Amino acid sequence: AFQRVWFPFVFLGFAILGGIFPFHSWAPDGHVAAPTAISMLLAGVEMKVGAFAALRVGIMLLPEGARQWAWLILVLATVNVVYGAFIALIQTDFKYVIGFSSVSHMGLVLIGFATLSREGLIGAGMQMFSHGVMTALFFSVVGMVYDRAHTRDIPKLGGLVRKMPWAAIGFIVGGLVSMGMPGFSGFVAEFPVFMGAWRAAPVVAVIAVLGILITAGYIFLTIRRVFFGELPEGLAGVQDVTTRDKIVIGGLAAVMIGLGVFPSLMVPMVESGVKTILALLGGA
Repeated sequence: AFQRVWFPFVFLGFAILGGIFPFHSWAPDGHVAAPTAISMLLAGVEMKVGAFAALRVGIMLLPEGARQWAWLILVLATVNVVYGAFIALIQTDFKYVIGFSSVSHMGLVLIGFATLSREGLIGAGMQMFSHGVMTALFFSVVGMVYDRAHTRDIPKLGGLVRKMPWAAIGFIVGGLVSMGMPGFSGFVAEFPVFMGAWRAAPVVAVIAVLGILITAGYIFLTIRRVFFGELPEGLAGVQDVTTRDKIVIGGLAAVMIGLGVFPSLMVPMVESGVKTILALLGGA
């Protein structure tokens, strides 16, 4: 009874830092208000700390409570995925697109937790790492564009692939990771989450996949509107990114591609921690 009563308070208290619906509104606003470097830390580190603490303190210390309330986490996390993706789809601020994208992808982490299964938990762990690197790349590209174009208003952008090809390539790679394309870290992370969700609640898996389809929509739309099409006259003098920027883009992209091609580099480490969690759940 103690675990059933206290688990939702403990888990949600930490999950708020992970951007769980409906306590997510701080995340996109915080990302937009912060400088680029802080946005990268907020999405890449702080939101993961919240999710990890929800796992470490909530599920591992209160495993029986986790079993009792897993259904609620599944519901809220599924809303995260679809709601975050849909709101990202209708944004006109480049940075808000990535902010709501983070809310959506953190929903996949929480779905993985809520399945309380080997596949789901491994996928959640992989997703935390993959999303952290992906979002750092996204926000760095947004910062590079803003520093040169002096606007984040998507309707005022366009054709930047001709001026900033490295930024375009970086955003496209991040987009492929976000959509879970094979060969990238997003696939390695999202596929186990969907497997775990299908076994725990097939409806959740189907709805989450719908969220990924919406993700593909806003990624392709943003790429087309920001990097392709007509180059506005006011952006004719935009300069390409610096060598340091290229190193950042190339390094982050290499990590995501490397993990997608060689998942064995990380899966065993995540799986060792998952075994401990499953042992606790088995004894709950």
